[in-house]
Amino acid sequence: MAKVSQIGKVPSMGKKFWKVIGELIGRKGIVYNDCTRGIMQNNTRGHSLSPQYKKYKDNDMRRFTTDKRGKKGDRLKNKIFPLLSRSLETIGKPYVTMILTGDTISGLHGIKPKKNSITMTFERRDTVKILGNKARGYDITGLNTKNIKRIKIEMIKQFNRNKVKFIKKNITINIGK
Repeated sequence: MAKVSQIGKVPSMGKKFWKVIGELIGRKGIVYNDCTRGIMQNNTRGHSLSPQYKKYKDNDMRRFTTDKRGKKGDRLKNKIFPLLSRSLETIGKPYVTMILTGDTISGLHGIKPKKNSITMTFERRDTVKILGNKARGYDITGLNTKNIKRIKIEMIKQFNRNKVKFIKKNITINIGK
């Protein structure tokens, strides 16, 4: 007979489970995969690039000038968004991916896993970029419907593992004398 105290442990997912979920979501996880296909976390997709931005992406994010030897111009850079000597992941994609260098998405990570939750966060340096793009409809915060469903499936699998682990026999409840 299973002890009543063990039954209470079945719904608890545990810190290890939430750490795994954080890894599934973060860095190169499900949010990154959606972004590479132009799917945002507000369930929108297919956002087209502005004509000016498309020109820069087609030009490898370089200035439109050439030097005396005919060499392409330097990559665009400023204090917030330095691109010199950087690998650009999504050059040539005709839609918004929210991944240019991959820095923003790779900054998504889980912090403080608890028994029944995990907090996901981006790097502080990306706040302005994320909020500015969110205002344009390019939202990579939260989870879209498909990703929420995937997390629910993982939770059900873990619940079933816990059920088998903690309740190995039938439960008998005696009422009265």
